[in-house]
Amino acid sequence: MIFELGYTPANLRKIIDDHNLLQKQVYEYIGKSRAAFERYLLNPGDPKFVSMHHNDWLKVLEYVQVHSLSHNT
Repeated sequence: MIFELGYTPANLRKIIDDHNLLQKQVYEYIGKSRAAFERYLLNPGDPKFVSMHHNDWLKVLEYVQVHSLSHNT
């Protein structure tokens, strides 16, 4: 598998899995609804897919840092 930089649905799923996050934690932190967030996780070929805005992706990365710090102390 080729690793892609930045937001992709695969990268979003990987971050959630690798950091043992709940989708709810992430979508609440970035201020999105469950339905909107689920569309970010769809494969780009799916007609319901919506690409995540860059600012939202940065918030996801911020949440991962905050979550990691709070669980390492």
